[in-house]
Amino acid sequence: MPWWEQEVAARERVEVPVDSLTFDRHNPRFTPEKKPSSDSDAAFIAELAASADLAELIESISTSGYIDIEPLIVIGEGDDLVVLEGNRRLAALKALRSADLAKRAKLSIPPLSEPIRATLKSVSVYRVVSQDEARTLIGFKHINGPQAWDAHAKGIYAARWLDDERRKREEGRQGLSLSEIARSMGDKNDTIYRLVSAIYVLDQAEENGVFFVVDRATKNFSFSHLYTALTYPEYREFLGYTTWDRSADPARNPIPESNLDNLRQLLRWLYGQKSEAIEPAIRRQNPDIARLKRVLSDPVSTRIMLESSDLDAAEVSTIPASSRLEEHLVKANEHLRDVQASLDGYDGKDRTLLTIAQQILSKARTIHRSMEMEAADHHPELQRPASPAEDSR
Repeated sequence: MPWWEQEVAARERVEVPVDSLTFDRHNPRFTPEKKPSSDSDAAFIAELAASADLAELIESISTSGYIDIEPLIVIGEGDDLVVLEGNRRLAALKALRSADLAKRAKLSIPPLSEPIRATLKSVSVYRVVSQDEARTLIGFKHINGPQAWDAHAKGIYAARWLDDERRKREEGRQGLSLSEIARSMGDKNDTIYRLVSAIYVLDQAEENGVFFVVDRATKNFSFSHLYTALTYPEYREFLGYTTWDRSADPARNPIPESNLDNLRQLLRWLYGQKSEAIEPAIRRQNPDIARLKRVLSDPVSTRIMLESSDLDAAEVSTIPASSRLEEHLVKANEHLRDVQASLDGYDGKDRTLLTIAQQILSKARTIHRSMEMEAADHHPELQRPASPAEDSR
């Protein structure tokens, strides 16, 4: 019989030694790019120190002691009593109690008085007998509550919950829909639908060896790139994603097998691929997600993007030639105006600048003559014979 079964009554607040508690290796906070390097306490504390402002909590506890107001939520797993809610607090307590753990996590621990140390020995816990018991409280606290997770962690949490509810339904039991889960978490169904759908796409990519978050080229993982892109039909059509229905639960493995190469390419555009030395085409969500959307709406531009992964080059073909001409002419005029205003800065010594000015003049004459000839086809009054001086240029 596990030690906790006799010493920690279910659904009651009980005090236990800090060292008897185990971190939750499935904590949604540990998204793929933030996973601890191992299951050791040192690895968990180091990761939380890097990603969850652990130093701030340690400073507070070292000053005032651990104030045991809210119990940690725990569950028994084999011989372990696992902390489902309160991993950050557990990490702070363990680091404060062990100089070695603090050092390995690169945490600075100030000198502690004996009264402060006395508050670090034990902590109150509340043991649940199933994940379902803990989910509503944990979900609300971290989705919209005082200690909100980032969007990636929220998506993972909601997706796991929905997977468990699906299994219940497959077994003939009653299970919650995603909209019911969203209400329990205190968030809008539309938001949770987008997050879970993006998690399912990432899961499918990893399961098929198409893309791995840890292999991205960027330091940070911008999960919002993907869940924002999926809201646009242009991206979904590119992926063959036909099951986008917010009145129902999002589909597992929503991308057809025939479109997995497109999924690989899209995720490379969004995040790059470190192992292949591929840089992302999307540098900023705004405006690059919208730019790529325009590219995917045009077959020719899409083909260019697939062949080159050059967003600038692919986008050019989506813009009418007349619009591009107008944009470039306006910009050229603005730049030349600035040059004209800066003429006082030219003293005649640098002939290179004069050569550049002559090249600009030649290009301007060519552009003007070409546009003049085109305009003459529509405005006969503009037609005139070229002068000998113009012919000689």
